[in-house]
Amino acid sequence: MRLKSSGGAVVAAAAALAVLFIAGGSAAAIHVVSSGFSAAPAPIAQPARVGTPATATVPATLGGGTTGSGTATAPAGTPASSSTAPSSTAPSSTASSSTGPSSATPAQSGTPAPSGAVPGASPALAALAASRAADEALPHSPQLLQQLATPSSSAAATNQATALTTVRGIDVASYQHQNGAVISWASVARAGYKFAAIKTTEGNYYVNPYAISDIVAAMSHGLYATVYHFAIPNRTTGAVQAQFALKYSKYRSGGRALPLMLDIEYDPYVNTDHTNECYGLSAAAMRTWISSFVSTARSATGQYPIIYTTANWWDTCTGSSTAFGADPMWVAAYGVSSPPMPAGWPAYTFWQYSSTGTVSGVSTTGGTDLSYFNPSVVGLIDPGSQASKGGAKVGLQVASLDALARATLKFTASGLPPGLSITAAGDITGTIKKGTAGAVKTYRATVTAKNGTGATGSATFTWQVTG
Repeated sequence: MRLKSSGGAVVAAAAALAVLFIAGGSAAAIHVVSSGFSAAPAPIAQPARVGTPATATVPATLGGGTTGSGTATAPAGTPASSSTAPSSTAPSSTASSSTGPSSATPAQSGTPAPSGAVPGASPALAALAASRAADEALPHSPQLLQQLATPSSSAAATNQATALTTVRGIDVASYQHQNGAVISWASVARAGYKFAAIKTTEGNYYVNPYAISDIVAAMSHGLYATVYHFAIPNRTTGAVQAQFALKYSKYRSGGRALPLMLDIEYDPYVNTDHTNECYGLSAAAMRTWISSFVSTARSATGQYPIIYTTANWWDTCTGSSTAFGADPMWVAAYGVSSPPMPAGWPAYTFWQYSSTGTVSGVSTTGGTDLSYFNPSVVGLIDPGSQASKGGAKVGLQVASLDALARATLKFTASGLPPGLSITAAGDITGTIKKGTAGAVKTYRATVTAKNGTGATGSATFTWQVTG
């Protein structure tokens, strides 16, 4: 991810994995159960800005290696055909009106065209997608990519101990499938990567045609994955775009799914839509748009979505809003010893530290975004909704990205069905107590974990018991 100000100056880039859904922009919504990506209470050191002599010393470039052939086939199986997203019919909006052509309700079925045009798009939407095809295929805006494209010199400065404890990830889009090349997710996993962000949708008109196969293959090879939506706030409301993202990503929590991510950054189409880096929206209108997206996404998934952005864009275009600090933050910043943070976040959960990685299994040599997970954050993974019969024996391990960084976590839980308990290591075990034959009861369980630095994370999910 790379950023550029409207004046063309290099800007401080901080892309944060922050998942915050605040209904109606109300700060009170921050106090609901978190997504589990809670940061340590102590603030991090004041970051060095991009462009200073500081270089990124954590983590190492990590991800060097030969480019894979990309010949591995995706595993059998696809995501569920039904979506957990709400109806794709656009609700009425109180946000600023769109400056583009009128939107059409997305088709209820079908697959995206090779170009990425959404199935069943109106002629206006299809034409818009075609006109933006070159930039749609990119993981982030060209402005952002240009500004943050300077190679990192961190490899020599990072010792082996740091490399061994760093949980690394990559960020891909259609761009990583040049000439139809397939990503070998088996090779990516063997290279040590543990998570991936996969661009799935943009605005209300584009669907990455490779996204679903990438999601399935990445998870099948052991990576945790998030699907992300590239926001175009001057097209439709945030609610409509959240519904669009959920529908076409077929997002479901549980398993190896990280929360849905909102990628919100500089307008890549400023030269054709004739607005500015903030899509022509005022800071107040932008805050309303983000609130609309995150509240809709949280209502549908039960989780705070991740927010990806940079400090410069966020502070400029939201007026340095601090209302979304409960979301996990995925921050982009290169050439710094510590990334500058957007207002409202004392620490990041993910840091994208390079856009020029060469990753085994990805054919776009020197052009893949690299990130790492903050080991001081718990990063608890939502187990997703559970369903069992009375009398069933249960064995469920609650996963955490922090555990991948070799951290020792202590787990507790509340609201589990009678007969179940959780061990300090995060194993939910036992035999569910039988109830009335045929009766169905739903429990709302919350699992909490604490790491050695005192950071905590929690995940809340439903557990339906029949009989």
